[in-house]
Amino acid sequence: MPNVGLVAVSHSEPLAVAARDLALDMGKDAVIVAAGGPDGDGFGTNAELIANAIEEADSGAGVVVLVDLGSAVMSTEMALEFIDPDIADRTRVVPAPIVEGLVVAAVAAGAGADRESVAREAMGALASKQADIPYDDGRADGDGDAAGDEDSRAWESRRYVVDDPAGLHARPAAALVRAVAPFDADVRVANEKAGRGPNAANSMTSLISLGVQSGDEILVQASGPEAVKALEAVGELANRGWVSEGEQKPEVSTIPAHQRKPNSGMEIAVGPALVWRTRPRDDARQTAGNQLDAFEAARTAVRTYLDSLEENPMLALQYGLLDDPTYAGDIITRIEGEVPAGVAVNAATEQMVKTYEKLPTEYLRERSEDVVALGELLGQAMRGESLGGLAKAIDDFGTAPVVVLESLTPALASEIKEGSIMGIVAATGSSTGHGALIAATKGIPVIAGVAQAREIEDGEEVALEPRSGMVTVNPSRAQLHELLRASKEQQRLDAVAMEHAHEPAMYGDHEILVAANVAMMGDAAAAARNGADGSGLVRTEVLFADYDEVPTIEEQVEAFTEIARTIGTDKPITIRTWDVGADKPLMFFSAEQEDNPFLGVRGIRLMRRFPYALIDQFRAIIRVAQTARIQVMVPMITTVEELAWAREKFNEAVDLEGRPDELPEFGMMLETPAAAVRIKDFNELVDFVSVGTNDLIQYMAAADRGNADVAALATDVVPLVIELISRAAGELDSPVSVCGDLASSEEDVPLLLEAGVRELSVRPGLVPRIKQAVRRAGEELHPA
Repeated sequence: MPNVGLVAVSHSEPLAVAARDLALDMGKDAVIVAAGGPDGDGFGTNAELIANAIEEADSGAGVVVLVDLGSAVMSTEMALEFIDPDIADRTRVVPAPIVEGLVVAAVAAGAGADRESVAREAMGALASKQADIPYDDGRADGDGDAAGDEDSRAWESRRYVVDDPAGLHARPAAALVRAVAPFDADVRVANEKAGRGPNAANSMTSLISLGVQSGDEILVQASGPEAVKALEAVGELANRGWVSEGEQKPEVSTIPAHQRKPNSGMEIAVGPALVWRTRPRDDARQTAGNQLDAFEAARTAVRTYLDSLEENPMLALQYGLLDDPTYAGDIITRIEGEVPAGVAVNAATEQMVKTYEKLPTEYLRERSEDVVALGELLGQAMRGESLGGLAKAIDDFGTAPVVVLESLTPALASEIKEGSIMGIVAATGSSTGHGALIAATKGIPVIAGVAQAREIEDGEEVALEPRSGMVTVNPSRAQLHELLRASKEQQRLDAVAMEHAHEPAMYGDHEILVAANVAMMGDAAAAARNGADGSGLVRTEVLFADYDEVPTIEEQVEAFTEIARTIGTDKPITIRTWDVGADKPLMFFSAEQEDNPFLGVRGIRLMRRFPYALIDQFRAIIRVAQTARIQVMVPMITTVEELAWAREKFNEAVDLEGRPDELPEFGMMLETPAAAVRIKDFNELVDFVSVGTNDLIQYMAAADRGNADVAALATDVVPLVIELISRAAGELDSPVSVCGDLASSEEDVPLLLEAGVRELSVRPGLVPRIKQAVRRAGEELHPA
């Protein structure tokens, strides 16, 4: 027996085709013809095109036509005048929503419903949405429909649990309609928990409107000669996981729930994709005018855009290059040589990238990403494309998405608000790029360097597992179920952690301070928001990265005071002195190029060439200590003699400041194996020790954690590093803290506490989680 045909009429050909394809995915046996557009470019409708579509869809059982906007109705009515009168007589045009209506009509038509039933199903397509989204139109309530007589038929009943991750949504509802269609029985379904139903099981719209969520139990009732068979078919559907017969239920390929460590901090992000691409401005005008003027206008537009973003030292390189005589000068020289401005920008950018890629350290080579990003911004401005706009696109998206883009630039990362998205997937770049680092400070999981990102479409479901680097597009039912469960569980845990973020983290009888690492003013605000007990690491070299000259004492005092006031002047703020070298250069400290700068002149070693700069920084820190609880620590200490020299410079600064009553506590970073094995020798020179686990692990393993080929070696030495920390805590009279990434590892927190660590300093967004990890470790130490 032929099925009723369907026609989708739209002013847009792509819209009609997409609606058809979506509906065919639900109603696989339906016949649907798309009649979109004016039979050419642009928008509109075409009566001849619609007439041909109706004839193609008709197989003798009739046709139901769904239209979008006003003129589509006129064109369809005209089309009915063109076709055979018999076909016109069995064609119904319905004022149903084209997308929802077409989907439910396809399910009904595919199940063999007659023309009038298909038309009614399409007309009722908004019922489920109206049930889920209450709407008050402001009118007074009128009399409702009178209740029908109580149904006196005999009903067989069964109960089933809907375990689909999204509940009884379109796909499982369509499967249920198909499952009961072959039987001579009336089937109805109720969601007793929500007080909805019973609704007819032959209507996908009615089933969706029940609002059944994952884990809900539904009551299925059937009446008629084949009632039992219909119920058995529903039972088989439930056993298959609400998948239609013939569709294989996928295997779980993610980490099973029973293999996950509870509260381990495995960040799993699941959400719809927001694919970000630059958009042309409405007022854009292409011109072949003065090319130098075009470049200057673009440069001004980029500068204005960067100025609009939150203050961030990681944007310093792009700011600097805008007026850099080498980069900007190269562009201008090329333009003056009659090279088009866009070509000149691309050529100068490519040349600058080549220069960066030849630099000796991975850190510096990765800065080429920032150069590329600036070139793209200039190119966008010259092409008339809007700069930025990602934040607005996220707000307009309506739900927290997974942002998918070509490259996560520092500027784009600066636009994103904390908590506004689920995660980020970038086709290029790395996890240590400036954009990724900015996102990390906001607690946003990022997976970069994934070419698969270019294939992801808007709205597709995307699942991220940052620790494994796995990106799953359109995860299977079982995968999604597990990922959503884990994601919701992490969200629940994060919500609980945030509720207690401003409370002390107790480990037995000890209060463990959980502080925040600060590299920019925004970090200090995030630290205060997330309940940080101070800052265990203020990275001064990042804070002043955009300065061309050494900041004055007064400028440093202003910056340090703002951080202290933002977090709280009663909380300890630990300021690290200049940690600069050839691997982390600053404009105002000249560091010679080295073959291996990671093992070269950096930290305190470089400061011995610039003693007055170190003394000035000590003086600034001492001044701030008069009004706030300040500590100072010196990086890259290997020998006692180095620390003694630094202490001498500190004492000189104290004298220059008039030996004030309030002095900051003086400490050192423990990040070299040589210092670790002889830590007791430093005892009399320090008030505290902070372990920089990032460098210490790499020096211990002689392996770069960022190099995938040897990263496992760095992981293998973690137990040895914790053993060294334990030894230091036992031999020193002063307290030991940890400010490296090991402090941010929920799995390692109990081991660090057991080793004697009494302060942890982590990324601002992780403070609530790490406080909870401390509390759990305390509960395990002293179970109730």
